[in-house]
Amino acid sequence: MNPPNTDWQRIGALFDEALALDAAGRERLLAREEAAQPRVVAQVRTLLRAHDTSGGFLEEPAWAVDPELLREPAEVALSGRRIGSYVVREEVGRGGMGVVYAAEDARLGRTVALKMLPPAYSRDPVARERLSREARAAAALSHPGIATVYALEEIDGDLFIASELVRGSTLRAALAAGPMDRVRLIDALVQIAEALDAAHRQGIVHRDLKPENVLRGQDGRLKIVDFGIARIVGGLPAAQAGLTLAGTHLGTPGYMAPEQLRGQPADARVDIFAFGVMAYELATGSHPFGGSDPAALLERLVSDDPPLSRPIDPAGLDAIIRICLKGSPAGRFASGQELLLALRALQTGTGAVVALPAGPRTAWWWKFHQVAVAVLTATVVTLIWIRRPWLGHYGSPVFLVVLVLGTISTTLRLHMWFVSQVQPALLGALRARVLRWVVVFESLLLTIIMGIGVLFSGSHDGTAAQLVIIALLLLLSLLVIEPATTRASLS
Repeated sequence: MNPPNTDWQRIGALFDEALALDAAGRERLLAREEAAQPRVVAQVRTLLRAHDTSGGFLEEPAWAVDPELLREPAEVALSGRRIGSYVVREEVGRGGMGVVYAAEDARLGRTVALKMLPPAYSRDPVARERLSREARAAAALSHPGIATVYALEEIDGDLFIASELVRGSTLRAALAAGPMDRVRLIDALVQIAEALDAAHRQGIVHRDLKPENVLRGQDGRLKIVDFGIARIVGGLPAAQAGLTLAGTHLGTPGYMAPEQLRGQPADARVDIFAFGVMAYELATGSHPFGGSDPAALLERLVSDDPPLSRPIDPAGLDAIIRICLKGSPAGRFASGQELLLALRALQTGTGAVVALPAGPRTAWWWKFHQVAVAVLTATVVTLIWIRRPWLGHYGSPVFLVVLVLGTISTTLRLHMWFVSQVQPALLGALRARVLRWVVVFESLLLTIIMGIGVLFSGSHDGTAAQLVIIALLLLLSLLVIEPATTRASLS
């Protein structure tokens, strides 16, 4: 029989306290508490053994120790009470860390969303300092797609976050009506990605992105809420870097990336994973992994390419979502910025299909093709430079035109090759933007080369043959090799 939810509040607080101590200190603490609450201490010992064995909390996830950890703890109703300068009105929602209330701020005369945080944060000075710092960072976020954080308040020993109250319905409520149509879906996903981009640029990760935390306001615009419990990543002074509690994890199991489930450090890519789960739900009306049950979570932990039950239309969105849902963080978009670029390319029609990272063998052929064409172009430019005196007064102008066309074509191809090496997730959108220009410039180039080759025939047959062959190779590259290697590597 599992302990009641109130026990888990005590278990969480005692576990956090024990985790900060050495082995001898832990044993003294647990021995002192065991007489009064033996059931709680037994569960804490189980969690500590799992933590010590794995080298990090949630290497064996908490739900594997006891699925009751997935339940929300019981909350004390605050409706109708006065909390400091806030007059609490009514409950408006429930988040990953507590109940959210609408409250009147008597000091400024505005209605806010007020959330009481778990007692563990008010009791632990390290947790309180970390949360205070992160709430200040979240308060600095200013974006129409993010609910503004106003303040972190300590009232009668408890901590509260006051933020912008967004009146509207959540995307969870929208899911009750079934999948979104394509236009509304892509517009919604772009809005969410814009907000994530703004947060990630400030080094802030949400860590609990889900349909309940995205609201459609009365103006029709989407807003992400609960950034007050986000985590700063990167750029922290050494003295502050250790403030994040070992073993703490925020998030909802059904939307947590594998590294979150293992208790590993979280960066912007956990938001990308959660975005992928949510996007799949909005597109199909169902969860990609079947929800938060232990079997689905285990599948996610061990699979780099989790199986999805159905493809998504359009194909470009399907590819974007599959990148987001990669089990390995390295396979996902690195941040909201990369995700937003791919979605905007899809929305505007400049990127019909975003490339999934290709396997090493097929990707090698595409990359080799880009470099080979660049080398071939440089060769023909050099050849025309050497033979320009044969063109008389037109030699220099013709060479300059060939040089300009060849330089642009080579630069674009090498740029795509470089992106494929360092940021492969961006390659599909980039290729969609630049390929048309590659085709234009290389078509002009091969036409001029073919013309020069014909002009040289009869008087300089060797050079003429070289130029005609190079022109034919460029034509073959555009019409046959480029599409073939792209299909094999990037589709």
